[in-house]
Order: sequence, then structure tokens, then C-alpha cells
Amino acid sequence: MRFVFLTLGYHPDLDGGGYRYATEVAERLAARGHEVHAVFPNPRNAFPSSETRRGVLLHRVPDGTGSFASNWRSENAAARAVLGELLGPGRPRTLLATHQAYFGPAARGWPTVFMYQGAWGLEYRFSQQAKPRGLARRLLDPWIARLLHRTEGRALAAAPEIFVASEYTRRCLPKWHPGVRSPVSVVSGGANFEQFQPPADREALRRRWKLAPGDFLFLTVRRLDPRMGLAGVLSAFAKASARHPNARLWLAGRGPQQAGLEAEIARLGLSGSARLLGFVPEPDLPGLYGAADCTLMPSLDLEGFGLATVESLACGTPVLASNAGANPELVGTMGADLVYPTDDPGEPERRLASILSGDLKLPSREVAARYASEAFRWDRPVLAFERAWEEHAWVPASRA
Repeated sequence: MRFVFLTLGYHPDLDGGGYRYATEVAERLAARGHEVHAVFPNPRNAFPSSETRRGVLLHRVPDGTGSFASNWRSENAAARAVLGELLGPGRPRTLLATHQAYFGPAARGWPTVFMYQGAWGLEYRFSQQAKPRGLARRLLDPWIARLLHRTEGRALAAAPEIFVASEYTRRCLPKWHPGVRSPVSVVSGGANFEQFQPPADREALRRRWKLAPGDFLFLTVRRLDPRMGLAGVLSAFAKASARHPNARLWLAGRGPQQAGLEAEIARLGLSGSARLLGFVPEPDLPGLYGAADCTLMPSLDLEGFGLATVESLACGTPVLASNAGANPELVGTMGADLVYPTDDPGEPERRLASILSGDLKLPSREVAARYASEAFRWDRPVLAFERAWEEHAWVPASRA
């Protein structure tokens, strides 16, 4: 079988859940003996234009250095030229799969399975809340969001099949894009269980992270973005930890809300117990999850899956999550108390306090790891893409 993945990023060139999803599936398809290509922008133009990594043939198109509009045009044109080579007459039967609507123009005219990661325009509106913007930009933002939304709708409507990572996204898609009639399949993500696993010596690991024996560590691994609910978690932690001096909250990640969160930590007097870790390289993530006592997923909305949830559980660390998006699907089956409503501003504080006091019993680390290994495996999306090849792959000479 032959696959071409069209994605906005590829891991580890860029970090992010959607990019990691594309990378995991591409590499696992290649490991099964398939020919796999990935086409994506070259971050900062710092990498070779082409190489083979873990069996996947990578094609990096020039990364734009101008405005969003000019970058969009140039990167789509460059990606379309690469696709023209990969999908030209005489090439073998191929399944083209796109992972972001950003490259909808590049794929136009070719049958393209869409791996739908989330509502582009809605996520854009959320992300802009943390950025300083003048009046002109604030007036322009709604227009940009509508443009992104229309582009996404066109790409979805043209797809012979749409993959989503959760039942939540499948339920919401008709509301977000009422005109889309393409069949939708739920294809959840997974964890790399060779990499993300319970630590062999957790106490030694915690010492390396400079945690005292009595410390209780809450952890978030999130993009620092208003949609992630991190400001609310800081406020809840400040109140819940008042009687628990050994409580700690670490926030790993980077994003537009960083300065605001730093100021909030100072304002709440949390400098001794809460930390922004910044970007944590992937090799360090399993150890960070393993050292934590509880991972938090406080999303406010639009949580399409959450690889951090699955990876934390795989390392044996239980997760407390809001009921936003797909969180209940991933966490709720381990216990109803592990999911709290977003419409009650006092609930995060109560749940954190209950965990610290011992009133809310978290699942054991063994139970968490076993649940992850049974519920979330990458072989499911791999098999789904192979099935999609059987149904939707086409001979390039018969371009639509």
C-alpha cells in the first residue's frame, strides 16, 4: 500500500498532539512494509528538504516568513507541486490523507481522506484571547476565523471519508459544519508504550526532579492557551493548597498565555509551589509523568482527544479532567469523580482539595497503566488507514 500524508507539522520537527498523531500513524504504517510519504512545512527552514526517517519519506516545503496570508499561499503552492510529483501519472495506487484544513487548497482535486483534529476557526478565536492586539486586529479576527472555518468546511465536504479521534468530535461535527455529509469514523489515538510506561524506580525519579518525599505533584502538559483552562487551575490550586504546604503544581508547555500565567502565579503568591516548566523535550516527558501524582486536563472546550491524558495514564499517573470535549471518554470510565463540570467555577478547587485530603481516592498507578494499555493503542488507527486505502485509494493517472 502507498500513503501520502499532508500535514501542517511532523514530530519532532514540531511538537503538538496533531503532529504526533500523524507521525505515529505514518511510522507504524511504514513499519508494516507500506510506502509512506509525509509532506509538511520546514520549520524555520532549518531541516533538509527531504530525508527518510523511520521508513517514512519526508518532503519539507519552504516555511513562509511573511504574513499568514502570504505564507498560506506560498506553502500551499509548494505542497501542491510536491503532490503533483508524488501523485502524477504512472504512480502506484495511493491514499492521500490530510491532517489539517490549512492544506486544503494544495489537495484540491485529489480524493483526500481527512483526519479531522478539531474546529480550526473556533480554536483560532480562543487562541487570540491571550495575545495583545490593537483595534484593527480585533476587528479582523472574526473575519479570519470565518475564513478558516469556510476553508475547513470545503475540505471536509470534499473528503470521501473523515476520521476523528473521539465520539465528541463526531457528535460536534454536524453542528460545526452542517453541510458536510461525508461518512465519519472514530479513530482514537494511543500512546507509545515502549516509551511511556511506569517508572522502574519512582522514588529515585522524584529525587531527580527535586521533589521531597511528602510533596504531592499536580502536573499539566498543555499548550499555554486560554482554551486549556490553566488560569482557572492556578486559582483553584491556590485555594485548595492553602492547608497543604507540600502541594505542588507544575505547568509544562509554551504558548501565548505564558506571560499572563507567570503574572498570575506571582499575584496568587504561588511562587514557592507553582512553576512554569516551559517546553519539556519528549525524552523527558515519561519521567515527568512518572514523577507526578496526578495529571490535570482542565480544558474549557474543543478538546478533541488529549494525547497527554493517554501518555500520563500509560506512565501510571491518574488524570483529573474537566468534562470538556473528549475528556469524559478518556477519563470517565475510570471513575465519575475524576471528571468535573466546567460550568461550576468552584468545582476544580473542591476536587483538588479532596485529592489532597484523601477524600477523593485516585486509581492506583497499576490500574491507570493497565487501562491505558487496553483502551488506547496505535494499531487501531493504523488498521483504519489500511482499510481506507482499500476503499478510497486511487490510481494517480485517474486524477479527479
